[in-house]
Amino acid sequence: MMDYERYSTLVESIYDAALNPELWAPAVANLKDEFNSIAAGFFIQTVDQKLDGYFFEGLDPEQMHIYGEHFAENNLWFPILGLMKPGRVLTDLSLEKSHNKNTFLKSEMCQDGRLKQDFRHAMGGSLVDRQGNLLNFTFFRSKKAGHYTDAEVSKYRSLYRHLLKAIEINSHIECIENRSIVNETTLDKLRLGVAFLDAKGRVVFLNDYFQKLLKKKSSGIQVNKCHLKASHRHNMALLDMAIRNALAAGKSSTIALERPLQSALSVNVIPSTSRRWLMDKKQITLTVFITDPDDRDMTNTEYLVSRWNLSPLEARFACYLLQGHTIRKISELMELTINTAQWYSKQIMQKLEVNRQSELIIKLMNDLFSFLMAE
Repeated sequence: MMDYERYSTLVESIYDAALNPELWAPAVANLKDEFNSIAAGFFIQTVDQKLDGYFFEGLDPEQMHIYGEHFAENNLWFPILGLMKPGRVLTDLSLEKSHNKNTFLKSEMCQDGRLKQDFRHAMGGSLVDRQGNLLNFTFFRSKKAGHYTDAEVSKYRSLYRHLLKAIEINSHIECIENRSIVNETTLDKLRLGVAFLDAKGRVVFLNDYFQKLLKKKSSGIQVNKCHLKASHRHNMALLDMAIRNALAAGKSSTIALERPLQSALSVNVIPSTSRRWLMDKKQITLTVFITDPDDRDMTNTEYLVSRWNLSPLEARFACYLLQGHTIRKISELMELTINTAQWYSKQIMQKLEVNRQSELIIKLMNDLFSFLMAE
């Protein structure tokens, strides 16, 4: 029997994670240790039996990749009608008693997957069912540790409702945040392209401007199998690397996609400011802003003057940066020497407290984006 103090600590850690998703790691680690397990965590199994995200403590991510690539479609338990209904707490023992034990033990998933990791015993079940996409929480323990007992099942069942409530809070907070930053009507009014990408780099939203840009001949960018791709071969690696770096290392970047007989597209790839545990198929992990200097009227100089205490010339300079122009091009447009243009750039960076031009563009873009949406 779990004592009250330990139980309270577990519940508190779960609700801490509900309010701050970055705290799921210690919360899941606490649960793993409490149930004498070698691994524990969440995973999402889609309606078409695909792995679509996971978060585990004590499990090598490569093993989940192997599960997704080779075993998810052949998981023996998910297709059984009603078995994965949210609220049911299952164990390998209860499953083997109610279904054919040998069928499971002789399966490729068991022999080549779980047993090789010494994940002989399991306990868990679905927390949430969203149109057939199941969020599952599962514990694994070794053969030596033995089956999960009835007492442990009862103990987990008492914590289950707190896990479920924490997920609901996560989702509710995420919805509120998304509504505050993702107003599609407002985004569609912007004179710049906005794309949202999920954790796998797939496009989950394009505003109207972006969609119209895609339809233009020689637009310089396209969507291929739900992924953003540069239209011209010499730009492909550049865009792929920017997105890959943002996904893997949380690195923002600004790149130029050259186009024949047209100005280069300016592309800003910006990761989410925090890691969120979002049980939604449309998780926003990256934001991609695209500006087309040939079709761009972003001249909120008055706002930049008042917001950042820029001089009118500095504000004009900043607007040119937002339009994707290089320092050399801006010097030509404003009839400045290169040295003077570089001095303006440094002055603006100093006022906005950034060290690099890419950081300056991203900060200006984020701030102006919020200003436009507030209007």
